Amino acid sequence: MVWPKRKIQLVASSAAPGIDGVRAVLNGIQLEFSEVEPATEDLSREFSESWFEKPFDCTPSSPPEELGIATEWVFWPEEKPDDFWRNKALELGVNQQSIQSFIHNILDDELIIPLSEPMVFLDGRPLLGHLLNGAGFEPTILWLTTDGKWKFERRQGLHWLIPESWLADLVEENLLKRGTVQVEKKATWVVRETGIDFYREQEGLKFIGQMPRWLEPTEEQIACQDIAMCIDLGVSWLDIRLALSPLWKSQIMTDNLRWNKDDFGWNARACGEKLPAGPPEYVEDWWAR
Repeated sequence: MVWPKRKIQLVASSAAPGIDGVRAVLNGIQLEFSEVEPATEDLSREFSESWFEKPFDCTPSSPPEELGIATEWVFWPEEKPDDFWRNKALELGVNQQSIQSFIHNILDDELIIPLSEPMVFLDGRPLLGHLLNGAGFEPTILWLTTDGKWKFERRQGLHWLIPESWLADLVEENLLKRGTVQVEKKATWVVRETGIDFYREQEGLKFIGQMPRWLEPTEEQIACQDIAMCIDLGVSWLDIRLALSPLWKSQIMTDNLRWNKDDFGWNARACGEKLPAGPPEYVEDWWAR
């Protein structure tokens, strides 16, 4: 006996908010599904028998996936429950569940990092996902592109990056609290005229490194938040700089040097920031670690 391939029958309005994100996830995890608008289409002929009453034919000419049978029905929450389709699922003996429970099962063993909105994008991905992927985390990412389309990128890492608004609508609160990565926010930054300084801890200001000012001033605060999140997650400053290097291709290595001597001399084309001489513990030799 060959069991039928898992197939989802999604009962949801095509205009439901977040439904495109659900489609993107289902396509991304390669889970076969079909859709029907609540109480608008007649599927009685297609689902006239329970899947377990269908004959199984193991011959190559009739593989189970050609039977077109839904093994699970997933219902989008509506103000008025669609009793017709729910009763139909009961009649056919097919398992049915809400979209919240369905998403809960998908994310149950995953580590979730909510993506705050609005987002900053780099190479088409959310900046946080771009940085973590460059550092070898290989996160799975769901996001809404600038042109209003949902994209899903499945990778082998432990983390899933998902927009906060989508999570709030579709994920049960207890799952969101239990599955969300709890990151202690220690990293911070200081915006200066010549660049942005990042520090490993807010108290004591343990310096990590400096980068140029963000190209889009309106995105600078969000970009700094994403970079600080990466630092708190353990991403090295070198990986962060390498991931961001395409943004500043025209700059040379000496453009962002920080000097810690009172009697330094300016090098050719160098525009580093002069720092007052101070105890060495206030400067972190990150490159030597």
